[in-house]
Amino acid sequence: MFEFPKQGIRPVWIASYPRSGNTFLRIILERAFNLPSYSIYYVEGTEHPDPSAEALDKAPRLPQNWRNMLANTDSAIPIFIKTHDHPPDAAPTIFIARDGRAAIHSYYHYHKKFAFEQPSLTDVIAGACQFGSWSEHYQAWHPKTRPNTLLLLYDELVNDPDGIIARLSQFLNLTPQNASLPDFQELQRRSPAFFRRGQNTDFLKEWTAGHMVLFNQLHAAAMEDLGFGLVPSSGPSDRAIQELAQSAARLHRMYLEQLANVGFSMANHQQDVQRLSTKITELSQPIERILKPMLKTRWVRLGMAFGALPKVSNDELPASLPGSTDSPACPAGAHPLRSSDENNRLSSPDLELKQPSVPSEGVSAHG
Repeated sequence: MFEFPKQGIRPVWIASYPRSGNTFLRIILERAFNLPSYSIYYVEGTEHPDPSAEALDKAPRLPQNWRNMLANTDSAIPIFIKTHDHPPDAAPTIFIARDGRAAIHSYYHYHKKFAFEQPSLTDVIAGACQFGSWSEHYQAWHPKTRPNTLLLLYDELVNDPDGIIARLSQFLNLTPQNASLPDFQELQRRSPAFFRRGQNTDFLKEWTAGHMVLFNQLHAAAMEDLGFGLVPSSGPSDRAIQELAQSAARLHRMYLEQLANVGFSMANHQQDVQRLSTKITELSQPIERILKPMLKTRWVRLGMAFGALPKVSNDELPASLPGSTDSPACPAGAHPLRSSDENNRLSSPDLELKQPSVPSEGVSAHG
C-alpha cells in the first residue's frame, strides 16, 4: 500500500478546466498503473466534500503540510495531483482539454448540483465563476508548447482509453498492467450526479443564439488552437457585449481574491490562537507543579475548611493530614480550635471584648 512520503516530493499535475475528464484520467492511472492520485481540493483536516472521490477506488487526502515537502531534486518522489487552477510552477503535467462549449455546459450544471455559487450560463461562458474563463485557463497552461507536458483530449479518453494508456506509458516511462477500465455507464451508476451525461453536444439543445455569440467572441482562438470547429452564430456581434463579459469575469476574480484573503486571515488567526493556547499550557505547568503541593499543606486545608480559601476537589488533596482523624489537627502544642471571640482576645491581649448590654423584655434600661 502506498504511503505518502514524509518529505522529498515533486508534483506531477493532472490539470484541466473543470468537467474535462480529470477524474476519468485518475481512474486510468489507478487501474492501469496502480498510481494513487490526489487533489488540491481534498486535503486532510478539511471538511470540503469532493464528489469526484466517489468514482475512485482509492481517494486519499493530501496532507495539510504537503507543500512543505516539495523538493526540486531528481530523487524526489513524483506525486500525481489534480488541479483546476492556473499553473503554480513548471512541474511535469498531464493536461486534459475538452471542447469549450461542452466543458462550460457541464460545469454550469455542476454548479447547480454541487456548488455554493449559482452562476448563470452566461456567467460561466464569460468566466465569472470559480475557475474563471475556459480559454484563459487553456492559455495559462499552453499545453502544446509547455515543456514536460502531455496534452490529452477528452474525446480520446472516452473513445480510445487503450491509446491513452500507451501514451501515458511513454510519458511516465512506466509499464501498464492489465486493467479493466469502467465505461461511462459504470461511472454513472457510481455517481449519477457527478457523471451527468458525458456527451459533447448537449449544449446545442440549451444554448441560445446569444450564448453562442458570446462564446465565439471570447473563446474562438482557443477552440481553433485545439482544432475544434465553431458553430456559426446568427446573433449580433457587439464588441460591448464582449467587454461587459470580460468586466464581469474580472470583478469575479477580485471577489474570489478577497474571499481567499479572508480565509487566509481566519486560518492565521486560528493558528495564532492555537499557539497562544499551547504557550499558556506550557507556562501553567511549572506553576501547577509549585502550587499543587501547597494545596496539600495543613494550613491550606484549614483555610479551605473555614471558607477562607476556595475548596478544591478531594482527589487533588491527601485523604487526611498527618496526626489527624476525621477533623483537621492543630500544630503540636497549640490550643485547640476556639471561637472567633477567643481568637480575637488571644491575638489582642490588651483589648477586652465585652458583649453589649441588651435590655430584656419588660425591664427598664436603667435596671
